[in-house]
Amino acid sequence: MENHYEKRGYLLEDFRLFHLQDAQGTKIDFHYHEFCKLLLLRSGSGSYSVEGQRYTLIPGDIVLIGSRCVHRPEFEAGVPYERSIIYISPAFLRRQSTEDCALEDCFSGLHGHVLRPSQPLQRRLFAIADELEQELSGKAYGRVILSSGMLLRLLVEIGRAMQNGDDLLLQPMQPHNNRVLDILRYLDTHLTEDITIDDLAEKFYLSKYHMMRLFRRETGETIHNYLSLRRLLYARDLIEQGMTATEACFRCGWQSYSSFTRAYAKRFGTTPTGRTDCTGLAEETFE
Repeated sequence: MENHYEKRGYLLEDFRLFHLQDAQGTKIDFHYHEFCKLLLLRSGSGSYSVEGQRYTLIPGDIVLIGSRCVHRPEFEAGVPYERSIIYISPAFLRRQSTEDCALEDCFSGLHGHVLRPSQPLQRRLFAIADELEQELSGKAYGRVILSSGMLLRLLVEIGRAMQNGDDLLLQPMQPHNNRVLDILRYLDTHLTEDITIDDLAEKFYLSKYHMMRLFRRETGETIHNYLSLRRLLYARDLIEQGMTATEACFRCGWQSYSSFTRAYAKRFGTTPTGRTDCTGLAEETFE
């Protein structure tokens, strides 16, 4: 069964901040936004999966998710989960960028999607976020100008930390099981080939049911979902580089163009040729 990676949330302004707290855990499917998202984790026990990579988080971590990055939070029920989330328009980031400061780079994922700042920087960043939240909650003179400046300061501080390397950029979780690591490497290097569960089980000398359970336990994903996501992300990159949708389809391992277009539209809310699929739109969400 194919997953439906929905486009969620709408942003009509330059940015929007939410401060949320609950203890219900998360039951949110993979999805994406047309805007960038900055999350400051204040409390909670869980992880974030971004573009097929999974990060284990602790309070104080900062998650940076770019426009159209497929992601999903996974937090345990019963543990207080508090976070500040800022939705940011890519157009706003481009307008505010300079030659020496491309703000969208913070969300590119080139160096990872999670920053674990040192204690002094963590206190400074969270203090800026608190000031921004307070400013946005009022109606004081110059509120828009001042809040924009606070957000820019927050992003510049984060960007400097990422470039200087003084703070920790988390690496995605790696499975501990060597067989699963071998399967992941094989899938990533054979995306364009016809891969079946039976073939994988035979290649790695495993019962297919044991292999599927082991893979999901170690990665949090089924083999089918992982392979489907990696292929679609690869196809999207090829199309954005100028390749036709038909060529990208077969380059990425699909045997049927119609199956490819349906899967692409279900995951990204638009066809490979750029036509919006309204079934990909969903209600407002704060994750």
